Amino acid sequence: MIQSKVDSRFLGSVKQSFFVFPDIPKSVQHFLWGLAAFIACYYVVLLWNKFKVFSFFKGLVSGAFSSSTRTTKKTKKAEKKSVSSSSGKEVNNGGMKVSSDQEVLDWLVMTKASFDVSVERAGQRTLAAVVEVTGLDGLDVFVVIKDAITDSLITPGAKVKCIFAELQKGEKKVNAFVGTIKSLSENGGMAITRKSAFGFIRRRAFSRRKVADQRFIKVKVWRLDDDDFDVDFILDNIEPEIFIDNKKDVAANSKSEQILDISKGGLALLGTIRDGGSMMSRNDKLLLCMLIYQPKRKTFDPHLIFCEARAANSAGEGLIRLSFQFLRSLKIPPRKRSTLFKGQAVMAMNLAQSAKGKK
Repeated sequence: MIQSKVDSRFLGSVKQSFFVFPDIPKSVQHFLWGLAAFIACYYVVLLWNKFKVFSFFKGLVSGAFSSSTRTTKKTKKAEKKSVSSSSGKEVNNGGMKVSSDQEVLDWLVMTKASFDVSVERAGQRTLAAVVEVTGLDGLDVFVVIKDAITDSLITPGAKVKCIFAELQKGEKKVNAFVGTIKSLSENGGMAITRKSAFGFIRRRAFSRRKVADQRFIKVKVWRLDDDDFDVDFILDNIEPEIFIDNKKDVAANSKSEQILDISKGGLALLGTIRDGGSMMSRNDKLLLCMLIYQPKRKTFDPHLIFCEARAANSAGEGLIRLSFQFLRSLKIPPRKRSTLFKGQAVMAMNLAQSAKGKK
């Protein structure tokens, strides 16, 4: 019984200790409450700063990343500008700009530029090859031949004119240089030594003109086996491989036999090879017989020309597109001047009457 009373008193005092401070001095109680409040405030401030610091670092990282991105973009732009400057080219209204011969050379190498190699022949420029730049060594430009147009003209020591895409150098355009073929290799490589500064050369030596009326020009073409031929024998005994004699004007875009264009240096046409005739290809030597109508005199002027085929390609529908380079004029036998084409006088008279009727 005594034990039970003791336990009750003990438990009661313990229960009371959960709800009230123990019987301690007031000053100590105030200190403890202040300490508790300080600790609570400390943790509140600590958590607040923790989140603020986190936000700060998040913003810092984000800003650094965006700054790095901007820097990377600026660096890429700077690199691009540097490459553009070192290669000597800038886009300016669609044209390439350079400031020195070295920049021209750098551009040729960097872009692996293709250019035409031409040789003077029969008093005019003749395309010998199309090449691609592979490297430089001082004044030597190393190239590889992509298309040999006329192998016989590509020889060491030959003087050449090299024409590439136009560049803007200061106030002038440049697209060419003069050089000599220094060496050739079996794999198609070639070294060209520059003999001039860069200048400008018209890509086409002669301006081409469309034929105003297909009745104004008549053409016969013979393929020659070699340079040794008998003009009289050919005119009298051999039928031409191509014969174009339009009695009516032909639309320029129509798929029919016609003269496409003509210049002082050559002629291009659409034609068909006669049955049993010799097919033509690049570099073939040709004999061209041509009549050109002269409106002022109301007559046809005859021409006999030794030519070379510069291109021969199928044009579909049985037609072949041919372009010729004139090499030299030949003397027409006197007895043949008025009979190169049948009815030359009648054709001239009909054209004169037609022109008179239009007036």
